[in-house]
Amino acid sequence: MDRREGGRQTADASKIVLSSLSFSFRFTVPEERKMRFDPRNPEEKMASFSPWKRGRPEVWGPRQIVQHSFLEEFDTFTYANMDLDIDTKRAAMKASPFVVSLVSLSGGKPLFMGSGTIVDCEEVNGAHLSTSTILTSASLLRTSAESDALPNDIKVEVYLSDGTLLDGQVYACDFHYNLALIKVESDAMVQPASLRNLDDSISIHPCEIQNGVGSKSFQLRPHSDLFRLFPGDDVVALGRYFEEPHDIMVAPGKFSLDLCEFDCKELFRANCKISKCGIGGPLINRYGEVIGVNFYDLLCTPFLPINIALKWLENFKKNGRFCRRWLGMQMTHLCAARLRQLEKIIQKFPNISKGVLVEEVIEGSPAERAGICEGDVIVRCAGKDVGGFLEFCGIIWDKKKESVKLVVIRSTSGARLKLKVKLEEASPDKFYRWPIPEECRVSVKRVRM
Repeated sequence: MDRREGGRQTADASKIVLSSLSFSFRFTVPEERKMRFDPRNPEEKMASFSPWKRGRPEVWGPRQIVQHSFLEEFDTFTYANMDLDIDTKRAAMKASPFVVSLVSLSGGKPLFMGSGTIVDCEEVNGAHLSTSTILTSASLLRTSAESDALPNDIKVEVYLSDGTLLDGQVYACDFHYNLALIKVESDAMVQPASLRNLDDSISIHPCEIQNGVGSKSFQLRPHSDLFRLFPGDDVVALGRYFEEPHDIMVAPGKFSLDLCEFDCKELFRANCKISKCGIGGPLINRYGEVIGVNFYDLLCTPFLPINIALKWLENFKKNGRFCRRWLGMQMTHLCAARLRQLEKIIQKFPNISKGVLVEEVIEGSPAERAGICEGDVIVRCAGKDVGGFLEFCGIIWDKKKESVKLVVIRSTSGARLKLKVKLEEASPDKFYRWPIPEECRVSVKRVRM
């Protein structure tokens, strides 16, 4: 063998050795480093850079956790609820005194754990007592998510912000809107919530840009009549835990135009993430004012605007019964329409900038019989211009007649129609359903304590 051939063999052998070494170096990872692989999505990773973040112990590796349990607090496994900014903390502290924990019992056994809002407090003349009214969810009183019956032996325990335990009495319960009122008596006046009706009207007209109105809403300050809510605005969901020391629970988020999966057509949506024991608690704005009642879903917090809840309460106090208007159509803000539809509306109706968009019409409903079609825009109701969805709902709730006149524009044909729709009450078979996710176990790779 000559030296050149021997050299090639030596070189080839060196390559094999180097390749083997390289392969071993690239793929041999210590076990402790394997356990620290970060499974978070990019959004969660960005959230970890919050300037308000303070270190918490973390456990890495496969773990089983329980979700959709009453034992979960808002920040048990939800990282977005762990690092609260100072604005969120201030709003929560302002609202904290009127947020209560509620536990229902039947047959002496716990039935449901939820939260509620003290909306009224009156002094009992000469008795040195006060009577407070708590607004919450009727889920507190159901024997199951599908049941619309109130147990005969229902008992409600109410825990105030200082841990005081009071006996609650069921004052009103409506399984259609899933709302309930609980009365309690105490030997001291209890601070009620500051309630603020929402203004959800948003102009679609391009001339608004010239007038200096951009994508940010003008937020009316406390003590104004209405609070304008704009998609992307900050909101905070609150609840109170049912076990000592009955801590306040906080979930910040933003208002969203996205749909909820629930039957209730009047629900709005926030991307806060609460837990089961936060059902019935308040949604507040940055000023600590209550703007909605929270419900529970897998990925978001559906909430009933306080406008609807107050109309419901006012009607009950005045008439001793519940008003359950049913038109049989899904509606939303006009600004939620697709751009091509908005362009057609502006082209054919240049003076129209606000209204309510009809997204779905139920077959055989009062809306269908009146001639309302999917894609129509309601611009007037009972002789009044309609600025937004909540304004339309308010007009309908206030009407005592059997029918109401509407003005509808139809962008497909360019027609402006005058229609008359009959107002019907929702019968029990049309009651909204309010499902609650079942408790389950899931596997995760990282838990922040």
